[in-house]
Amino acid sequence: MSKLRALVVPSRTQFEMVSNPATRQLIDTFFDTDYNNKGREMTQTELADVIAKYDVLLTTWGSPVIDNNALSRAGRLKYVGHAAGSVKNRIPFEVFEKGIRVFSAASRIADSVAEYCLASILACLRYLPQQNAAMKAGKWKVDVYNGHELRKKKVGLVSLSSTARALIRLLKPFECEILVYDPYMTDEKAQMFEVKPASLEEVFSCPIVSLHTPDLPTTRGMITRELIKMLPDEAVFVNSSRGRVIDEQALIEELSTGRFIAALDVYTVEPLPQDSPLRKMDNVLITPHIAGHTIECHEELMGCVVRDIIAAINNEPTKYEIDPRQWEIIA
Repeated sequence: MSKLRALVVPSRTQFEMVSNPATRQLIDTFFDTDYNNKGREMTQTELADVIAKYDVLLTTWGSPVIDNNALSRAGRLKYVGHAAGSVKNRIPFEVFEKGIRVFSAASRIADSVAEYCLASILACLRYLPQQNAAMKAGKWKVDVYNGHELRKKKVGLVSLSSTARALIRLLKPFECEILVYDPYMTDEKAQMFEVKPASLEEVFSCPIVSLHTPDLPTTRGMITRELIKMLPDEAVFVNSSRGRVIDEQALIEELSTGRFIAALDVYTVEPLPQDSPLRKMDNVLITPHIAGHTIECHEELMGCVVRDIIAAINNEPTKYEIDPRQWEIIA
């Protein structure tokens, strides 16, 4: 059987950021591969001009969007592998109507994001950022920062996303009771992950709350001022999903009372404005949208989708393939 022809769309620099030597060898062994040797990212026009020659496209961050113009020329395209997160704004839904199979490494990134969430929860419960600041200011054992254990705490999650599922696995040793709000979660799924279905109000009554909601028209602003006010005193609130799902001004106002602590990796406007009050609050741990950014994760992203495409070619089960039936609710 002749090899499928593949185009590695990202620049060499970007490609090497999301792959390792074993993946590069696998691509060259299994496919008849062309690379982007332009020394920069391809444009949409450049991709459209050559797409007709390929059975497989491999993309990542910075790669051009596959628009309807390119898709109309992609007569032999069978597989698209995106070595990054969401494909929602990168391909039109019509790609599925042409029988093209799409793969995304988003659920691999979820593992890194889940580790960030667990680390943030633990750091906030023990007031580690505040203890660090106090020590550097010359203080010692500030009583107001007496911390809490995670063990056997009630944890509320918004959405049973791939990141939430990864976090649930990490929480297992801590024997937490986990409540999940997700209107699409079936009873079978709840039993599988050993979580309790809950309303948003029940979730926001937990001492630990973590958001994992995709940015969709139906989710923007869903975390309202009223819900934020329901957070208990000394609660830990984590948002690693998207800034637009929450009323950020209401969150800032409630955080200004100092009655709970938050770990925020995403914001309504990014980069976070220099004059944002969040930058000056002692009870907020802020990071610049890096929850999924780990060296190990990035090096594995291309390998995840390439191995999955090969599995699909061999009629074997896939792990990272996008189900078009889930298109409306995926991130």
